[in-house]
Amino acid sequence: MSLPEQIAERIFAAIARGEYAPGERIREEMLAEQFAVSRGPVREALRILERDSVVCILPNRGSHVTQLSIQEVSDIFEIRRDLLGAMVRRMVAVDPLLIARIEAELGELEARANQPAAAEAHLEATVRIGRLLGETCGNERLAQILGSLARQTRRYSRLGLATAARRRESALTWRAMVRCLEAGDANGAASAIEGLIDASRREAVRQLQAVAAPPVSQPPPHKDILQ
Repeated sequence: MSLPEQIAERIFAAIARGEYAPGERIREEMLAEQFAVSRGPVREALRILERDSVVCILPNRGSHVTQLSIQEVSDIFEIRRDLLGAMVRRMVAVDPLLIARIEAELGELEARANQPAAAEAHLEATVRIGRLLGETCGNERLAQILGSLARQTRRYSRLGLATAARRRESALTWRAMVRCLEAGDANGAASAIEGLIDASRREAVRQLQAVAAPPVSQPPPHKDILQ
């Protein structure tokens, strides 16, 4: 990767870990000092993240982390589901080496599914599985688009994998996908991964709605007029 791309990956990782809150400003000068580079590569890195809808660059106001949006969740997850499903349906004959590499990642998913603080590790493993699929799909442009969409949905995917129950469900669905690939059932594998993305979208939306909902006000305590 070029220097700006490397910096973009590191900034994105910090955003994905929650080090920058939605709407928070990202200061070029601080990043340039942190990465020991001039502001030029940092500025280009932020443009890369703007392209992927992770950062918004405002005239005279600098770069800010984009706000989490329920509408954005629905739109981007729908696009990603359809394209990823289409990609997997192309995989009629799958290299056994690919299956072995996915199995290794899947073993980590299953081992960590019940661990309370495993959400980040689980998410990282699913990202690596997605990259493995993209590398072997035979359509480089499609793989690039899906990589960009994965980055755009990553903060939302974290919400979708916040609970141990969701991580267990995710691991089971990935396992079902692998079994379908081993059996040469590309349609079954695509359906499994489409269901996986839909489940993640629903959970992310549920959590965003819970945060956006106003607190329920409690009625004042009843006072007996005879007291």
